Amino acid sequence: MSARTRYAFVLATLPLTGCGRAPSFDILGSFFPAWLLCFIVAILLTVASRELLRRYVEIAWPVITYPSLTALFAFGLWLMMFR
Repeated sequence: MSARTRYAFVLATLPLTGCGRAPSFDILGSFFPAWLLCFIVAILLTVASRELLRRYVEIAWPVITYPSLTALFAFGLWLMMFR
């Protein structure tokens, strides 16, 4: 097998590495994706942190701060629970 054929084979199989079972939860008979659960918990954590931040700090750019906090919490939860 030539080197070019080997490289073509490796490049052709790379997209298949992501194929696998998606993490999901069975809640009352319905399957929910894990990212949705992380996102919902992240929103709740952002609301709680908003109340704490409101007491001690004045947020200059809330339009950027709160979505960024939600993303931080969601990605952190995903890494802690599924990676």
